[in-house]
Amino acid sequence: MEKLKLVFLVYEEGIQPDVMELLGKLGIEHYTAWEGAQGSGRTGPKHGDPIWPGLNNMLMMVLPEEQVGPLTKAALKLRDSFPVTPGMRFMVTDVTFI
Repeated sequence: MEKLKLVFLVYEEGIQPDVMELLGKLGIEHYTAWEGAQGSGRTGPKHGDPIWPGLNNMLMMVLPEEQVGPLTKAALKLRDSFPVTPGMRFMVTDVTFI
């Protein structure tokens, strides 16, 4: 039985086109997306207002275990390619479909 992982990717909305291009290059076609999420993390609050500008986007993906490493490596390389490092965080766990 194939081992699957549930992957959540939270990232600053400004890099949306780059993240989607990356998924295409990696052949990841299936995901659920949330746009305009508010929150606070390592890069500070993001509430989409003048005091705390910016918002986050989120992707939820179910991937074979062997795809998780290449995705995280490529996404972190993308993150580090910007002059100002955007917020990006992965959460990965086992998944069971019922």
